[in-house]
Amino acid sequence: MAYTEFDYHLLVTQLSQYSDAKYKQFQSGLAVGSSFLYGVRIPKLREISKHIASRDWKGYLNIAQDNSYEEIMLQGMVITQAKCSIEEMFEYTDGFVGKIDNWAICDTFCADFKAVRTHRQETWDYILKYVGSEKEFERRFAVVMLMDHFLIDDYVDQALEIMMNIDQKEYYVMMAVAWAVSTAFIKYRNKVVEILEEEKLPPLTHNKAIRKCRESYRVSSEDKEMLKGLKVKILK
Repeated sequence: MAYTEFDYHLLVTQLSQYSDAKYKQFQSGLAVGSSFLYGVRIPKLREISKHIASRDWKGYLNIAQDNSYEEIMLQGMVITQAKCSIEEMFEYTDGFVGKIDNWAICDTFCADFKAVRTHRQETWDYILKYVGSEKEFERRFAVVMLMDHFLIDDYVDQALEIMMNIDQKEYYVMMAVAWAVSTAFIKYRNKVVEILEEEKLPPLTHNKAIRKCRESYRVSSEDKEMLKGLKVKILK
């Protein structure tokens, strides 16, 4: 059944009806970007996106507007659930990535990108073009995709090398790299320790990565103490 303008207007009405005032206030406090916010919880958005993806997902994406945080989030969810070739998914992803203006939409989209499981190398090749982007959230997209899907034996060395060298002058890229490095520490402890001991990361990212490692319940008390000693002084 074709997705129509009427369906889309009905969707926007539903988003308003599903608005949760407390959640909206919580999300607003996280500075989720410049988009209008309804305050619809993620499980409800996933429910809606699943229904759309099972119908005319292309028709929906052709009609969809970027008038709210939830509307943009839904587009990403639908793209990652679409039944299509990986090449077509990349085409729609290109259009979506340019709309990302906050960490929540970026990170949710990356985590949902399950097609990588059967198209690992193609996805690796695809995201590399975003590594050198001048746009903050395009680079964060690349880093979070690397963190979510490429901290595995065949790719971890290359992924960490990219993270060490990617432009981190903007806050949300720097924080993504710190998060990714701390995530890598759990499975690839010695590789990350070497990076930290040799101070291969910018000082601010270096210390943020250590902080995130030390906040993790999966890191031993002994390692937390060791990591504390690897902090560097940041010159003002």
